[in-house]
Amino acid sequence: MVRFVTIEVIKMRIKAVFAKKIWTGASEFVEDGMILIEDGKISYVGPRKSLGSDVGIIDAKDSFVTPGFIDAHSHIGLIPEGLDWEYSDVNDYTGPITPQMRAIDAIHFHDIAFKNAISGGVTTVYTGPGSANVVGGIGLITKTSGEIIREEAALKMALGPKRDRGVKSKEPYPTTRMGTVALLRNLFINVKKWMNRELEIDDEKKYQYEIVAKVLKGEMPAKIHLSTSPDEIRAVLALIKEFNINASIDHVFGGDLLAGEIAEAGIPVVYGPPMIAKLYSAFKYVNDKIPVVLANRGVLVAIMTDHPVIPQKHLRFLASVVVRNGLDYNEALKMITINPAKILEIDERVGTLEVGKDADIVISSDHPLKVTSVIERVLINGEIVFEH
Repeated sequence: MVRFVTIEVIKMRIKAVFAKKIWTGASEFVEDGMILIEDGKISYVGPRKSLGSDVGIIDAKDSFVTPGFIDAHSHIGLIPEGLDWEYSDVNDYTGPITPQMRAIDAIHFHDIAFKNAISGGVTTVYTGPGSANVVGGIGLITKTSGEIIREEAALKMALGPKRDRGVKSKEPYPTTRMGTVALLRNLFINVKKWMNRELEIDDEKKYQYEIVAKVLKGEMPAKIHLSTSPDEIRAVLALIKEFNINASIDHVFGGDLLAGEIAEAGIPVVYGPPMIAKLYSAFKYVNDKIPVVLANRGVLVAIMTDHPVIPQKHLRFLASVVVRNGLDYNEALKMITINPAKILEIDERVGTLEVGKDADIVISSDHPLKVTSVIERVLINGEIVFEH
């Protein structure tokens, strides 16, 4: 059973977490080990050692310690939990190309889902625009405690049918996959022409082009929604190669049928969410074995909740579905720790328990991917933000 930490320990600048089993994510387990935290950063991970009286002790006893969980695809704060849809800021239907939309301008940090996410061990999330538009806008990366890591994390793009796409717009939306790909290709070609001073544009479009240019120059990754079919995946792989874009592909239903091509392209995948129902024909290729097939082919895979499709706090249970489908517990755990950190390009700060990284720590009663395991305590930047 978790032992509550005293106020004196909470206030101390230096803290130590003692635990029977520490999974660092960077190496094998540290048994009967210790994590030393100074000013919110990890300064030591290894066997227990003598400490001074100025160190606050967090004794996790027989518990299981891991890095904080990371979700690389969510809409937390943009579709506030418990509020009606008129409060949703996830899609702006003013046109098919809206790169100028920014999650930072709309995020609701009062969303109760942030507090709930912390209780589920989720410490970092990517959240951003939805998939109604072909280019939807810029997502951000934030700690669930409210610290923004990166305001401009990725530019959201989307293929596939959306039943409500363009219904509120005066500007026509593409009606086919080939129309969507053609729209993206024309956008990239025109932005390249503008970058080479071969094209004159007005000030409003200039702002849009400046954002897309960051993607074409490799200064910002693209996050591409693919939820319909293997053919859709193949079309986007070709587009990524044609314009040499740094991108992740997200959802990727049907990805098991193109695992070799995805692996050869070296494109990371944010899969899911697992356990989603096949609500309509576009979800024909949903298959929870997909992340296992992709991982076995060497693809870098992360698992998403797509919150609020699956509540943010249940990220770890989605990773447990991957275990049920044949992947090792710790390889599945990487899909919600170091793998999403790498995909989001924040692995220098989070994703593993290593010296110099943020002290984002989850303490569980057992391996966190076991459904009977209880999240006992969560630390973000070395501060205790949740106790069971």
